[in-house]
Amino acid sequence: MESPITFERLSSGARHFAHLALNAHAQKETEVFLLEAGVSIERLPKAVLVHANPALLIELSSHQEGALLHLAGVAEMPEKLRTIGAQAAIGRLRKMKVLPASSKLDTLIQLRNGVAHLGTSDPEDYLAPFVETICMLLDHAEQDRDAFWGPWSNAVQVALDDRADHLQKAVHLRIEQASLRAKTRFADLPEGTAENLAKLVAQKGLIVVEVGPTGALFQALTRCPACHTEAAALFLKAPDTALLFDLELAAEGLWCDICHLHLGSGEEVGIAGLPATSRYSAEDLIKVSDHSPTPQRTDPAAAELLAHAMGRIPGDSV
Repeated sequence: MESPITFERLSSGARHFAHLALNAHAQKETEVFLLEAGVSIERLPKAVLVHANPALLIELSSHQEGALLHLAGVAEMPEKLRTIGAQAAIGRLRKMKVLPASSKLDTLIQLRNGVAHLGTSDPEDYLAPFVETICMLLDHAEQDRDAFWGPWSNAVQVALDDRADHLQKAVHLRIEQASLRAKTRFADLPEGTAENLAKLVAQKGLIVVEVGPTGALFQALTRCPACHTEAAALFLKAPDTALLFDLELAAEGLWCDICHLHLGSGEEVGIAGLPATSRYSAEDLIKVSDHSPTPQRTDPAAAELLAHAMGRIPGDSV
């Protein structure tokens, strides 16, 4: 019987769970991300140890003689084949100088094993150590990073970028995730489907969304920095002192109906490469009313963005 403990099987499993983890991260499914990332981190270190010598997976115990002989290639697989756990595998790789010490990586493994409490975890704290560890192991085993990460390669590059600050990395990662989400959504549909859908859902012109005590909120159509369709609603705010015939509007956020990219502040809009301010005249307005209906955007992120832009407290209706 062929042994299930091979580099190819372990690394393939690590790749599968790594993709599941990144998809869960993009969907903001915190617990799924942490669990799937933990499984991937368990598989790939074992694969690297097998790559060096399969016997490195055996616990130091007299009861493991059958497993040792099997992994050494001189005996059949025993009825019960037990190998070391993820923490032990990582510990051995640290002794081999393959991996450095990392408290966040240790916590990720604890989350995977149910030792640490999932409810207290922030996925952003573990994305970078997860992808960094995977990439160090791939490099050590002389495996191609792009082949392992596949469609997630660009997102991983963003997560690895140590030149950007925390907010820049978060925005660029969100853009990459939204871009991949759109590609996946329209992959099996005729070319141009996304653009045609954008024409149906996009609300053109400068629209008054709401007028409040802190100023007026407007919506203008712009090209999405993630899916590149003309379907993104750019939310703009004018102070209560603005003159109607000459509006200098400040970006407050963005929402795209096609790829669901969400930018929650003017700073994030600027990081995405869009102008922080825009100038309009009265002729640009197509809907001027203190009671203008709010655009029908049902996604919670879009509703939250509108509430934030108008200075509402959580729980107010949009």
